[in-house]
Amino acid sequence: MAVRLSVVMVHSTPATSTAESVAQGVVGELIGLSGIDLILVAPLDSLTETSTDRLTLSSLDGDIAVLDWRLTKVMQESLKRVGVEGVRTRHAADPEVSADAVNSDASDAQSRKLYLFNLTEFTTAEAVISSLTKLNEARAVRTFSLAPIVKRPRAGEPAQSGGPGGGSEAASGMPSSETRGEKTRTETANRDDMLSQQSPAGSSVQEQTATPTQRAPAVSPDSDDHDLDALIDQLDQLDP
Repeated sequence: MAVRLSVVMVHSTPATSTAESVAQGVVGELIGLSGIDLILVAPLDSLTETSTDRLTLSSLDGDIAVLDWRLTKVMQESLKRVGVEGVRTRHAADPEVSADAVNSDASDAQSRKLYLFNLTEFTTAEAVISSLTKLNEARAVRTFSLAPIVKRPRAGEPAQSGGPGGGSEAASGMPSSETRGEKTRTETANRDDMLSQQSPAGSSVQEQTATPTQRAPAVSPDSDDHDLDALIDQLDQLDP
């Protein structure tokens, strides 16, 4: 959105051809200029409390640029007398304003800024228009702060965590919780792989262990008959 600037031009042109040319050129250029609202008023010291020009000045909001044919200090005093309060602000056409003076006059951060132009210091209307245009462009620039820039590690440098109070594993010497969890999962997976690879060998060992028991010599039928015959012979011998 364009930033607009109210420009108050005082009609008190000195009786010189150069001043008359500058005044006519400035008015002609400022009418309809983008971002500029032109207000023409009578000499400031001639404004009464009920004059239309004074009421117009009191109704203005925001920053104001004032073009007059007098010294900027005299201009500022006249503005105060007619009730136009604000902070005289340094710009290219009024570089003598000190920072201390600006700070002492500023009652708060929302004080309007007054940009004062002494037209006797300009020889052409084009110079006035250029100065006003550059001023309004500078007012349109907005400053902003950047977020803290995170330094990326170079090749071969250990990465560092960006959280407050959190150092890298290499710097602290202690593994982080994520590292420990990952290590545990890796060890579990490796152990399962080893068990799955050893299961055939384990089955073979169990089979070999169980083989002697399962293959113990069973009593054959001939052996049972032989023992039965021996038992009968012993009973015959005992029978009288």
